[in-house]
Amino acid sequence: MTRDQFISIFFIALLIFVVYQIFHIFSPFVRAIFWASILVFACYPIYIKLRKALDNRSFLAAVLMTLALFLITVPTGIFITYNITGQAIELYQSASDYVREGRLEQLIEQVKASTIFQNLTNNAIFQWEPLKQDVSEWVLNTARTVGNFAMLQSSVVTRNIFLVFLNVLLTFVLVFVLFKDGEKVYEFIYQITPLEKASKKNIFGQINETFSAVIRGQLLTAVAQASIAGIIFWILGIRLPLFFAALTFFTSMIPILGASAVWLPLVVYLLIQGANVKAGVLFLFGVLVISLVDNVLKPILIGERTKLPYFLLFFGILGGIKIYGLVGIFVAPVVLSLFFALIKIYEEKYL
Repeated sequence: MTRDQFISIFFIALLIFVVYQIFHIFSPFVRAIFWASILVFACYPIYIKLRKALDNRSFLAAVLMTLALFLITVPTGIFITYNITGQAIELYQSASDYVREGRLEQLIEQVKASTIFQNLTNNAIFQWEPLKQDVSEWVLNTARTVGNFAMLQSSVVTRNIFLVFLNVLLTFVLVFVLFKDGEKVYEFIYQITPLEKASKKNIFGQINETFSAVIRGQLLTAVAQASIAGIIFWILGIRLPLFFAALTFFTSMIPILGASAVWLPLVVYLLIQGANVKAGVLFLFGVLVISLVDNVLKPILIGERTKLPYFLLFFGILGGIKIYGLVGIFVAPVVLSLFFALIKIYEEKYL
């Protein structure tokens, strides 16, 4: 081994060690960094326009954008979190009462006696007595999981209110820094990435397109669908409208599943309860408004940017949520997109 080779190996090993240590040093702040990056990326076009309007005074533009985001997101987040937690606990209590009072068994008997089900099946499955117990157990377990999660989050926030405050403060400090110096940070990462110029341009472009699709497309579409769904649920007098609106927000970001995973079961529930008019109204609004938003906004905001198969995106996002939590909704599409970009480069260079 020559002296130059030894120095190169030592330098690379030292660099890897230092990067590993830096990652561990900043690991407690990974979520704050990630959410700050999401907020800045989503609003960066607005920041650029504001900066131009202020004669390229980046400091003032960054301050104004950070304050605006803080005043919009923090009060809204507190209000939504507080109400969703309360409604999730209420859902658990209502489900427990529903099963304990025997109303779930009455509902199963109603379904069993309905003309629709008598025409579709010989009712063998509904004559199976353990079905009542199994359905009751499933309802209770699902509601208990939701209720326990809500109570856990509420207690965590209450116990660690100071840490939550520090995380929020840190997030918005990072938002300001990324608005002001985001271009320099991006340029630095771009320059030090050890890839050929063409490959580097392709990979960074693919990541940028995917983030644009997921954040400015998926996220805005999900907010629009959840807002419309919540208003419709509230007008129709459906209990826990904010909770079901939050579910709509999450399901609408998952390809194939979509917002219909929330409003369609509610239509069935209203039909079983005999509220046929409400069920018909919700079905029409669900098809023509809530789900149509997905078909109108996504092609405009996303187009063909991700270029990923829907079935692969579906399983990727579900896997990402399981591993990373809510962050997985954003991480999974980027990882998949990066994988295909690297495969393309491999095919061009080595095959």
